[in-house]
Amino acid sequence: MEHRWKQRNPLSVEVVVRRCDGLIVHGRTRDFSTDGMFIRAARQAVPTNTAIEIEIPRCGCLRGWVVHVGDEGIGVMFRALNSKEKCLLRQLHAENSATRRK
Repeated sequence: MEHRWKQRNPLSVEVVVRRCDGLIVHGRTRDFSTDGMFIRAARQAVPTNTAIEIEIPRCGCLRGWVVHVGDEGIGVMFRALNSKEKCLLRQLHAENSATRRK
């Protein structure tokens, strides 16, 4: 059963996840929405309730909170997004939509 407020869009890009203690984890996104993102990453590296920063190379960074950890990766809920982060999500959505139409 789907518990998300917003529909997720498929997205597969490499990301760098940074914990507040400086640990860096590399992963790949599976999907995203304006509320969150799922990242395929080593689950033991980023536990639930961890504040993180997600760097999308050549695009920018998003701040989030790990709300789910599973065998395939981590579910992230975005924190209050600033205007730059909202713009980044719109850019990702536009690029992703254009790619799927091809």
